[in-house]
Amino acid sequence: MPKQIAISDRTVFLDINGVRAARGCSADKVNALVDSGDLLWVFDLGKRRGKKHLRELRFWCPEIVEAGQVAKLDLADVILRILPIGRQSFNGSELCQWFLISRATVKRIGREIGGTVKNGLLYVQREPLADFLRRRWIGGQE
Repeated sequence: MPKQIAISDRTVFLDINGVRAARGCSADKVNALVDSGDLLWVFDLGKRRGKKHLRELRFWCPEIVEAGQVAKLDLADVILRILPIGRQSFNGSELCQWFLISRATVKRIGREIGGTVKNGLLYVQREPLADFLRRRWIGGQE
């Protein structure tokens, strides 16, 4: 009998291992779901390295735990749910938690999108972060 795992309501993204645990399948199966378009709300945070690009996929958690509820959303709706319009900046610590990434990766992303450092903490503005997500969305074209 499959076990149910609890995923916090505060969880924004899952990495491939989180999806494997939630769906009870292999990494190859998850990648096949991405490549076929069966998983739509997927973002590639990997560093761009030409042909040797290593994907660093992040899966929007609501699609994994309640796919029917988000199937008809468009990219603008998803980004609005990820980055609420009332927030104009986000700090590196919360981005590490949301995206399940290391501090080194969040710093790389911060440099890429023009983040600023105040008192040793990275801050990124909402619109450049939203643009980053639009560019890194691999779920399809609108």
